[in-house]
Amino acid sequence: MARVQVSDETWTEYRATLGTTPVSVGLGRLVEREVARDRRRTAVDTAGVHDAVEDARAVARELAALISRLEPAKEPAGEGRRNVPRVEALFE
Repeated sequence: MARVQVSDETWTEYRATLGTTPVSVGLGRLVEREVARDRRRTAVDTAGVHDAVEDARAVARELAALISRLEPAKEPAGEGRRNVPRVEALFE
């Protein structure tokens, strides 16, 4: 059992994002993500570096999808997309 130290507002919002997913499952995902982040930062052997690169690419794809979804919403109506390099291209 662990106590999570966040504001009531943040906790309520987090719980809402989980929908019907149990809190224990949601928190477990967060822990797994943190462990993976640490592995990416500290990988030194060949196998660890290979895994870290693959995991980093997965994170980059997730971020690219998020950016693609959000980018159109930030532009004023009628303006075209600025010439911004694709995020995926940075990791190829």
